[in-house]
Amino acid sequence: MATPTPVRVWIDPSCPWAWQAHVWLRDLRDHGVVELTHECFSLELNAAPGLPFGEAAPRYGPALLAMAQAGREGGQPALERFYVALGELRHDQKHEMSSQLLRDAAVEAGLGDLPDRADAATDLEDEIIAAYHDARRQDVFGVPSLRIDGDKTLYGPILAVGPTGDQGLALWDEVRRLSARPGFFELKRWPRDLRPGGERVGP
Repeated sequence: MATPTPVRVWIDPSCPWAWQAHVWLRDLRDHGVVELTHECFSLELNAAPGLPFGEAAPRYGPALLAMAQAGREGGQPALERFYVALGELRHDQKHEMSSQLLRDAAVEAGLGDLPDRADAATDLEDEIIAAYHDARRQDVFGVPSLRIDGDKTLYGPILAVGPTGDQGLALWDEVRRLSARPGFFELKRWPRDLRPGGERVGP
């Protein structure tokens, strides 16, 4: 069996497009195709550079802090478990973002009172800000962004529905070939007539 390809994926729990890409990547990982490393990237910081973290990221900042705390405590597996539990509640089941949602996701992920532990950590905000600036230095400007092995950073793919099984494997082959082309920059379809999850936009 081939060695899994290392893939770094930058995610923000607010983004339903990043969630669908993660559904696809998770299935690839489960098939032994990729080895995933998760990185936090705050879209709210992107929109409000220079503001203190609490002011810049009032809605999803606590979720990012909880993700960072999960990573501290249990590494990549714990961070992913929390992100997946939160994504299923927020994006699949359409629960509104709230402190209770974070607590429910933490319990679902087997991480107990994770949000409270994140609140008690005094340096997590600096960690998220540092991760944001590190990502920007690596040409990340949105989510999902991928770095496949040693290739240039890619923004996308932007997927309304994260494909799995044979369809996911076929998409991986296509994305992997494009990623390996250093002169390839963009292939875009507009308008987006499907919302994340596959709901059609308009009539």
